[in-house]
Amino acid sequence: MNALIDNPEALASGYLAMAQVFSYPDAGAWSRLTERGLVDPALTHETLEAEYLAAFEMGGGKATVSLYEGQNRPDLGRDGILQELLRFYEFFDAQLSEDDREYPDHLVTELEFLAWLCLQEHAAVRDGRDAEPFRRAARDFLDRHLAAWLPEFRRRLEATDSAYAQYGPALGELVEAHRSRLGEQAPQLGELQ
Repeated sequence: MNALIDNPEALASGYLAMAQVFSYPDAGAWSRLTERGLVDPALTHETLEAEYLAAFEMGGGKATVSLYEGQNRPDLGRDGILQELLRFYEFFDAQLSEDDREYPDHLVTELEFLAWLCLQEHAAVRDGRDAEPFRRAARDFLDRHLAAWLPEFRRRLEATDSAYAQYGPALGELVEAHRSRLGEQAPQLGELQ
């Protein structure tokens, strides 16, 4: 993970990989995940899809793990979270996909936005422009959103016997590496909650 710390482009790749992992695993997604080594090819598409549904949609007799920030932070009210996220996206003119139709507080949407901020930072540095606005935005977004609900999400995910449980620590490490790079003074993810 150390190679990620000083490289916003690598951080973006990490966020996009995690976004792929936590996206619905249709046949095409499963192929991409296995080709990139993100999922063991021994785990068939059908099995991965069943694992996804059991973990995030139906529970399979257990409580599901929500992929939505607003459902992981009910004390704040989902409407307020959605409005704040939309303001973040709108400020940077980031458009939500018309095809996916995911809510702004979906884990994948938040991961993709952080990847976009990292890529904007990388482009600014490459082009000799000020990258600090993108760093500040990423720091603020992490503090207000992903890092704020990730501990509870991870706790619940890692308590499942799902194939997805293995990705909780990797996602946590990615976020911590990014926060460390940004000089974050907030508590570590394990200290939150």
